[in-house]
Amino acid sequence: MKSLIILIFTLLISISSFAQSHREEVSKNAQTYYDYMTAQNFDGVLDYMYPKVFEMASRDQMKAGMEQMFSSPDMKIEFLSNDVTKVTDKKEVEGVTYAAVFYNSKMKMTFLSEKDKSAEDQKAFLEFMKVTMDTQFGEGNVASDPKTMSLVINMDATMFAIKDPQYDGWKFIGNDDAMKQLVDSIIPKSVRTELLKE
Repeated sequence: MKSLIILIFTLLISISSFAQSHREEVSKNAQTYYDYMTAQNFDGVLDYMYPKVFEMASRDQMKAGMEQMFSSPDMKIEFLSNDVTKVTDKKEVEGVTYAAVFYNSKMKMTFLSEKDKSAEDQKAFLEFMKVTMDTQFGEGNVASDPKTMSLVINMDATMFAIKDPQYDGWKFIGNDDAMKQLVDSIIPKSVRTELLKE
């Protein structure tokens, strides 16, 4: 009886450490992915994206789009921080393993095109943009800084981590409205439902 208890205890510890190891691995990879995003290392970001994303737009197109977005003469976008807050249990379907990653992101948008406008126009523009962003991200998650003509957006979001034998290591795909159709076509509904309810 005693040896059975020891065996069960050992098995539970090994299962929990195995479960922990996938969380640590996903969290570490996700943080690297976010660090690349913060540093605007787009090749690094794309290396961690789930390759089936490139069926929607090629890797080169995605990189060009990112470069264009982050080097606009009208608006400067910076990620101040991206931090993993939780990694769910994993779920395997047809040899592919999935987990959901919950994270917090802080982004700064500086409106360069408004710098030379009058103080009144700047104030009106910033107020308009804040109301717009409040609608999208929730009131209380958007702070405006009239001195720098910028908004800082704080958001909690999710993405999916995917370990597909076709590819090396964990890859990621954002879980947002822009990616919904693609996410729905790649990740089985049962997986999405179970992982996001945690």
